[in-house]
Amino acid sequence: MSGIRNLRRRVAARDAGLVIGVAATAIVLLAVTVGPVLLPFDPLAQDLPSALLPPGSTTERGLHLFGTDDLGRDVLARTLAGGRIPILVGLGAALIGGLIGTTLGLTAGYLGGATDNVLSRLADVQLSLPSILVALTLLAFSGQNIVMLVAVIAITGWPTYFRLIRAAAIQLRARPFVDAAISSGQRGVSVIVRHLLPNVRVLLVMCVTLDFSRAILMEAGLSFLGLGVSPPAPDWGLMVSQGQSQLTIAWWMATFPGIAIVILVLAVNLIGDWLSARREVADAAAERVVQA
Repeated sequence: MSGIRNLRRRVAARDAGLVIGVAATAIVLLAVTVGPVLLPFDPLAQDLPSALLPPGSTTERGLHLFGTDDLGRDVLARTLAGGRIPILVGLGAALIGGLIGTTLGLTAGYLGGATDNVLSRLADVQLSLPSILVALTLLAFSGQNIVMLVAVIAITGWPTYFRLIRAAAIQLRARPFVDAAISSGQRGVSVIVRHLLPNVRVLLVMCVTLDFSRAILMEAGLSFLGLGVSPPAPDWGLMVSQGQSQLTIAWWMATFPGIAIVILVLAVNLIGDWLSARREVADAAAERVVQA
């Protein structure tokens, strides 16, 4: 009981982080969704006479709170609009990677044997390769578009889901309720969907949350390297890349989109950390019930 109480104290200690994470994530999502509509600036509109104005500058177009870039475009408008693609790509990649990894992980954990060995070796091979190298190679051959960007990031992320879900499935496979389901005539897909999948939901949500932040960072990194979103579309990684050459004279071009990436990734990680602590409590309580 003392172990479970300690775990619950850890969850309680992370409650403040959860509140901060949820609030920050909600603010960022609301800002990138509604912000570009409310601002009087077009994130693509160039105004060369107003280029490289510092934050707080005012022109006939209005107040440039975050300044302007080297083409006179409002940095605040581009920062808000530039969050849409990373968030959509990150969410799509996390969900697709989760679908692939969870399906294969549950299958390997339930069937075991040769199926488990083949899928595990495949995951190990991919995990041994740097994700960014795999992504760069695939994008170099497939070309640049949003669909391929989502697919490539999802492909680099499924092994993480696979290993965690497979380990959970192996433990669940040994539980009496699974044996009872098999004894009642249920087989294969029925056991996986009705008995294994519901018991890995918390783990799956935690994995999606953490992979979402990884996918955002990878998308930003690929855009920074020129293999993500093509200009003039606003994108956080691309804005940081474009701003690095002006860093000494226009620090705001790269700083504000970089801060946006950091805030969103940290906020999502706080949520994932809380979910991880909750899962530890649930696992400890379930193990105590089994031992009893």
